[in-house]
Amino acid sequence: MDVYKISPYILLVVIGLLVSCVKDPQDIPGSSEKDEIFGLQGYFGNEPLNIAAGINQWTNLPVVLQGDSLLIYTSVFSQNGCVDQCPSSWTFNFYQALPATNDPAVDFNNTIQVGEKEILSSESERKRFDVLLSTHPGLFINGYSFWEDSNGSSSFFHEYQSTVGFEEIINVCFQSQAYTGCAYKQCISFEPVTEVPCLLRIEPKLENPRYLNLKVIPTGTAPFQVLWSNGATTQNRVIALQDSVAEVFADVLVTDALGNSSRLSQTIRVQNSSVDACYFPISLTSTPTLDASLGNFENRVAIQYIDDVGEVWSSSAGIQPDQSQWIIQDKIYYGISPFGEDAYQVDMTANLLLFNENTGEQKVFNVQQMILALSHP
Repeated sequence: MDVYKISPYILLVVIGLLVSCVKDPQDIPGSSEKDEIFGLQGYFGNEPLNIAAGINQWTNLPVVLQGDSLLIYTSVFSQNGCVDQCPSSWTFNFYQALPATNDPAVDFNNTIQVGEKEILSSESERKRFDVLLSTHPGLFINGYSFWEDSNGSSSFFHEYQSTVGFEEIINVCFQSQAYTGCAYKQCISFEPVTEVPCLLRIEPKLENPRYLNLKVIPTGTAPFQVLWSNGATTQNRVIALQDSVAEVFADVLVTDALGNSSRLSQTIRVQNSSVDACYFPISLTSTPTLDASLGNFENRVAIQYIDDVGEVWSSSAGIQPDQSQWIIQDKIYYGISPFGEDAYQVDMTANLLLFNENTGEQKVFNVQQMILALSHP
């Protein structure tokens, strides 16, 4: 089984099946005076959250799941000991690579240690995009052409390939310079999730021997904002010609409704009654692939909450804000789990978002004190 390709939520189903095989699982507290030591205190959305093991039949059960490439230290906080995807329940996962040592305690301590933990990325954030930008020969091709990215590296090919992540911005320019002096440069800025990037071309037309009409033809998501280098914002620009032979330099920026933009700079030649303009059609292919490499799981955490009507809320069903955090404050040995494993009492705080997997609604999960039971093999 390749767990890199399996959603954490599918793994939770496996956890439930494993635990369901254990006869009469009990919560960790072994005596009544310790029943309230495990729980959650804080807020979920605008509602106070105050749950304690042993109160209203809430239990807290530690489970360790081992896959082909991961260990998942899990604490399932539920009613009546239910751990098989049932309402109401809270599930906390701590991900770790398969042990590098033969000492489970060492590997457990390397994962469950005091300090801030990274929250498991959403599927959107774990998407990588194979981006292929290509152009086709235009007029005055006898010269040289190249792509240049935002880092300044260039390629003397009519293709530009890049693998980027979700929400990254691609900035790239295509330039062509002909021996005749005709120059063309189009710079594109877009997100890889864009299905139709903002691109443009200029359609020149000689209205009469004295006036040249330049019309912007954009593609992307309407409406478009147009800005010429002289400050004009209309789609058309009319230029008065002094002679029947002229060379006009055009520079225009177009931004679409998604914020993607394209800037085109090119020379346009007028000779008697003919108009020639450098033009190189550009196309984009952006193919998403899920990057479920180990780096997306190792030493990260995730929460899944199933409410009393069965709605699933997850910390990794959406993109977490930069200020989201999860901090382990303390960890002490507690005793033996119902599965005969060493169990620990782990004290934590968290401030992050949980997303409804069906509706996309989000609520703040802000817990000032969260004490769970975790164990290792």
